[in-house]
Amino acid sequence: MNDHFEIAVIGAGPGGLSAAANAAYHKVSHILLEKGEIGNTIFDYQLRKLVMDEPKKLPLRSRIKFKKGSREEILESWSRTVSELNINVIQKANVSRIDKIEEGFKIYFGDSSITSSSIILALGAMGTPRQLEIPGADLPHVFYRLNDPDAFSNRDIVVVGAGDAAIENALALCEKNRVSLINRKGEFARAKDDNILLVNEAIDSGKIRCFYESSPAEIKPTELVINSPEGEVSIPCDLLIARLGGILPRGFVESFGVAFPSQDPSSPPIVDSRYESNIEGLYIIGSLIGYPLIKQAINQGHEVVEHILGNDIEPADQVLIEEKLGHLPGEVNENMKLIRDSMPVFKELTEPQFRELITESKVHLKKEDDLIFKVKDYTDTFFNIITGSVKISLPEDRFVQIGASNFFGEMGLLSGRRRSATITMEKPGILLETPRKQVLKLISSVPQVKRALDEVFMERAFYDIFPNVNRDLLKKVITKSGLRHFKKDDILFKEREIGNEFFVIRKGSVKISRIINGVDVTQTYLSAGHYVGEMAVMDPEPLPRSATVTAAVACETMVIEKQDFLDFLYDDPVAQDKIAQMVKERRIANMTKQKNKESGAMLDFILNKGISDADNVLLISSDLCIGCDNCETACASTHGGYSRLDRHGGESFKSLQIPVSCRHCADPLCMIDCPPDALTRKRDGEIIIKDTCIGCGNCEKNCPYDVIQMVYEPPKRSVFSALTSWFKPKVQDKGNAKAAKCDLCATLPGGPACVRSCPTGAAMRVSPAEMLELIGNKR
Repeated sequence: MNDHFEIAVIGAGPGGLSAAANAAYHKVSHILLEKGEIGNTIFDYQLRKLVMDEPKKLPLRSRIKFKKGSREEILESWSRTVSELNINVIQKANVSRIDKIEEGFKIYFGDSSITSSSIILALGAMGTPRQLEIPGADLPHVFYRLNDPDAFSNRDIVVVGAGDAAIENALALCEKNRVSLINRKGEFARAKDDNILLVNEAIDSGKIRCFYESSPAEIKPTELVINSPEGEVSIPCDLLIARLGGILPRGFVESFGVAFPSQDPSSPPIVDSRYESNIEGLYIIGSLIGYPLIKQAINQGHEVVEHILGNDIEPADQVLIEEKLGHLPGEVNENMKLIRDSMPVFKELTEPQFRELITESKVHLKKEDDLIFKVKDYTDTFFNIITGSVKISLPEDRFVQIGASNFFGEMGLLSGRRRSATITMEKPGILLETPRKQVLKLISSVPQVKRALDEVFMERAFYDIFPNVNRDLLKKVITKSGLRHFKKDDILFKEREIGNEFFVIRKGSVKISRIINGVDVTQTYLSAGHYVGEMAVMDPEPLPRSATVTAAVACETMVIEKQDFLDFLYDDPVAQDKIAQMVKERRIANMTKQKNKESGAMLDFILNKGISDADNVLLISSDLCIGCDNCETACASTHGGYSRLDRHGGESFKSLQIPVSCRHCADPLCMIDCPPDALTRKRDGEIIIKDTCIGCGNCEKNCPYDVIQMVYEPPKRSVFSALTSWFKPKVQDKGNAKAAKCDLCATLPGGPACVRSCPTGAAMRVSPAEMLELIGNKR
């Protein structure tokens, strides 16, 4: 074969097939080369899989049809299209080489070759699945694809992954098997909305058991060892399916000169708004440019042919972009360029990724002095400053101004804690506000975004510690820092060992303990945004640690080696003086505020009960409590007859009692699997349950403190029915139960009824900081 074609499409997945279909429609000479099957992406799905057509709001533009349906229905439809449009396709054509020639390109496959004026690369990533690299990964019951879920029954199956493929495999297998799902994160940030809803329902019903914030550690013949927030756990496993995504064929693409923005192996190649690479006439679409959604790839395939033919065509999502930016002054495309140029943190996004970011975000026009958020607010969106500037109000009456091309909100996004500052508009301008889920998706798929956020997090955390240090020196030491994860009860470092690292807590909290008279006594705890380890690393001489630091809950920390830290101090006298003063104050505090065994044991008790992750906890002093139960009675009368606290069900230590009542956690597990998003956090930190609750019970099951209960709303009765109900037979017709928990009596002006009704003042609602102060006073 030695024919020449105007357009050669490599890859007959959704994007490549759409491109070939459009070329055939326009009667352009074309060829479609596929090493496997037509619609290969869909063909490789499990049998009878339901294929989603997300994103739903994105219009479809193509000569091929695509709507939600089974794998078989979609493949049959596409097969008809190939025949109807007479698409010129060659299967079993594994392209091995591409040369740039005078006429365009020469493409080699098998023993054949062709030439073409233009090439459309529509290669997927799933041809080379990413594999596990743990002991036992080579065992025969480990797979990376699922062909027919009906081939398995009564098996202990573990699916590893949190994307659409993992969720769909788990859902298909759970009807006839015992299925566990391993999710490295605390949520399903990368999955389609429909899949998230379905998997949450399966988890709620018990069909799937999900391990969040966990990862596989070792595969054995009949079990899997996983690292979980609670430590190592072994679960039954005689079949493991790992859906970890695919490895992009970067080496092959680079071999014929396509440019990439960085050396990171997961970086997508550089393409312009027409999908053209740095090589004239060579276009790239689909997964290769970081956008694996089927509908988006189909649209890209259609559009790229129009671009090659010189036809003007707007992207299919243009109508969505215009909806987002229509209220801004100026032309939409000019504003798109302005926004892109003003967001260096997202500079490595491909054009499709950038356009999705815009459609998923809110664009604000802000006036001078407009409030963005307050310190201690519980919001977690992420802001980019497009124009104008903002003022950041910090403790001790300090202010920082940041202008266009900067971002803020990363501390709340990454740590899950309250906002650490109040931010207002200083100069009027445009802000782009992006939901947490969208940013997490980009963090997991674009390494440069994660790296940029990590660096700025460290820079701002350090600058808060050393407010007057040289910024250039600060950035230099930050580039040498690393991220380290700790499970609950993991030890960051031990007392008396030689210190070689400095830690900044990015997420979670740690407890500090010291050996006193031979006993390890807890002294205090520190949450996200604080630092530990500075005392042993500030001196060139080897110094022992003065305390043991242990993860109170699962933690993320940024770590700086001692020598890098010393170099930083040596180069900046201001930082050196500041750290010396801090160490001096810390040593004095250690000597004067040392906890005795009793108060240390009490602190250890509350940390073990997860109070370090609480935002507002109910405490009862046993010294003052007279057992009248007014607190429970008042709570029940305020909430339709159901008490939201259980005084007797709590736990006590010495004179401190922690009843069963919602503590409005900083990192609330109850919110993870709420299908209607009925659980939400108000700006003041209170976690509430909205009327949209469907009674699924996910929150009740996920809460580790048993503070959520399913209750039935009492029927509304008239005065007459209430007076006559005593002689009517009772009818058991309660309807659906809904989730209920402490709401801090938000609608009552006097505050929580339990506290107000206590005749002795034994009941109190406090923050962890206030609780530490109370414990300190008990020394």
